[in-house]
Amino acid sequence: MITRIDDLLDRVTMYRLVLYVLIGFIAMATVLSFLTLLPFSPLSLLLSTLFLVMMCWAANSLLAYIFVVPTNVESTYITALILTLIINPAQSPNDFLFLGWAAILATSSKYILSLNNKHLFNPAAIAVVITSFALGESASWWVGTASMLPVVLLGGMLLVRKLRQGEMIALFVMASLVTVGVVSLLQRLSLTKELQQLLGASPLFFLATIMLTEPLTAPPTQKLKRIYAVMTGILFIPQMHLGPIYSTPELALVIGNLYSYMVSPKQKVVLKLKRKGRISSDMMNFVFKPSHRLAFEPGQYMELTLAHAKPDSRGNRRFFTIASSPTEDDLHLGVRFYANSSSFKKALYR
Repeated sequence: MITRIDDLLDRVTMYRLVLYVLIGFIAMATVLSFLTLLPFSPLSLLLSTLFLVMMCWAANSLLAYIFVVPTNVESTYITALILTLIINPAQSPNDFLFLGWAAILATSSKYILSLNNKHLFNPAAIAVVITSFALGESASWWVGTASMLPVVLLGGMLLVRKLRQGEMIALFVMASLVTVGVVSLLQRLSLTKELQQLLGASPLFFLATIMLTEPLTAPPTQKLKRIYAVMTGILFIPQMHLGPIYSTPELALVIGNLYSYMVSPKQKVVLKLKRKGRISSDMMNFVFKPSHRLAFEPGQYMELTLAHAKPDSRGNRRFFTIASSPTEDDLHLGVRFYANSSSFKKALYR
C-alpha cells in the first residue's frame, strides 16, 4: 500500500500536490459550511476563493510583465488558496477590500521582498503580517478549526510523505507542545485545555505541513531545518510576546523565514547545458555548466526554473536532487521522463 502511494506521489510534482491538497481542503470546507459546521455560507467561501484567485492571477501577470520574468501559475493559485483558508470569507464590500489587499501584497512580496531573485517570506504569511500592522486586519486561520482537522491531517501526511520532511515537522510540533507546557506552568493555566486548543483548534498542522515545508523559504540542510522548526514552533504559541506585540502563526513563520535566509542566502545560478545522455529507457542525465561554483552537500536538491513557450498547468519549475559531487565543476541532474511528460520536461529534453 505504501509503495503504491509513493509511486503515485512520485508522478506528481510537489507544487501540483500542494495545489491538489488545498483544493481538497476548500472542497471539504464547502461541504462543512453547507452542513453549518463552519461559521460561513458555502456561497461566501466560493466567492472569496474565486475573488482571491482572480486577484492573485491579475497581480502576478502584471508584475511578471513589469519585471520581465516567467510566471508560475501553480504558485499563484497556491498563494490564493492559502489566503482563502486563513482569512475569513468575505461578508461585505470591506471584507472583499481586505482580501484584495492581501492578494496584492502576497503576490507583490514575491517580486519586491526578494534578494537574488528569491523571495524571502512565505507570500501569504507576510501579506497578513503587513495587513495586521498597517490595516488592523489579520488572518483568522479558520482552517485550524476542529471540523477541518481530519482532512488537514490527511492532506498534510501526503505532503510529508512526498517531501520527506517528517523530522522537521515533528520538531516543530514538539517545540510548540513543550512551549505550551512551560507557559501553562508559569501562568498557571490548564495544561489540558491549552493542549486541546493547540492540537484540535489551531492551525498547527496546516502551517507545519503546508507552509513551513515550502522549499524556497526553508533552510537547505537538516541541521538548519531543525533550528528553523524549533524556533518557529516556539514562536507559534500565542502567549509569546514582545511588549504589546503578541505572536501569531503568520508572524512566527515570517521570523522563521528571515532566519532561514540569514543562515542560507539563496542565489540565482544560470545553468548552461553542456551535454545530455540516456541512462536508461526513461532516465536522462543532464550536465550543466553553472554560472558560478555551487557549494552544496551530497544529496541536496535545487529548484530549476525553465522558461518556455506555452507552459502547461504544471508550471515552469521543478526540484531535482543534485546527482554530481560537490567537488565537480559541472552539475549533473538525473531526470525521469514519462509517456505524458509535462511541457517543462519536453522543453528540457529539446
